[in-house]
Amino acid sequence: MIGDAAAFSKIGARQANEDSYASWWAGETFFAAVADGLGGMGGGAHASSYVVDFMTTHALRPDLGAAELVGLVRESHRGLQALQKQSVEDRSMATTLTVMGVRGDELIAAHCGDSRLYVVDRDGAEQLTEDHSEAQRLFNEGRLSVVGLSSYPRKYILESAIGIPGEPVVQEIRRSVDAGDWLVLATDGAYGVLEPYDLGDIAKDSRKPKQFSAACLALVEARKPRDNYTMLVARAGGNRLMHSLRRVLRRPAMEPDASHPA
Repeated sequence: MIGDAAAFSKIGARQANEDSYASWWAGETFFAAVADGLGGMGGGAHASSYVVDFMTTHALRPDLGAAELVGLVRESHRGLQALQKQSVEDRSMATTLTVMGVRGDELIAAHCGDSRLYVVDRDGAEQLTEDHSEAQRLFNEGRLSVVGLSSYPRKYILESAIGIPGEPVVQEIRRSVDAGDWLVLATDGAYGVLEPYDLGDIAKDSRKPKQFSAACLALVEARKPRDNYTMLVARAGGNRLMHSLRRVLRRPAMEPDASHPA
């Protein structure tokens, strides 16, 4: 079970915050989602807010499986495509979406785009999601090295997102977690200025998600990100359950800026 959670979302150097996030409970299952609207596509804020709201109103079964979560992500894609037809300004809107559910020692997740989900334990940070980007594809094909991947000039070009024409690629994730593991959802504005070892170091010095989140926020802001930056942190906590977290924690993209430690 999740023992605690905290989050922040900031506008950064952009004109508007097109990130959205939320966390919610369904019985004894804790869900959380982050989305990053594609600013260059138009309607990014609307897109990210829509898919996060869709998940909070549809991922409500405690026994939801990973494949079913993937199905809901695909449903949100079809819903966003329907909205595109209603507005000229939103006709190309798209967004990333990463959503997870934690029940006991089981974690499930569904992912599209380049927002990320990490599990951080005593051995460091493990990235569970794979970026659906041009750079990641070239790396997988052996055409980019690790160094080349990090410096690739088109590394933020996505090859799949919610709202694109056709069907998006949606990654299905299922794995076990241990009590004390940190679960980190982040948009590229946050993880883009952090290294996995930063998350590992912060985890060692943190006891609660509020501490973890605050340390990440301070480090991100010190490195002056050029994009919106959002992070949601939760911690697997054995049998400890904070009933105060049964309210929905969310930050819609339509707001100008927000920071929400829970």
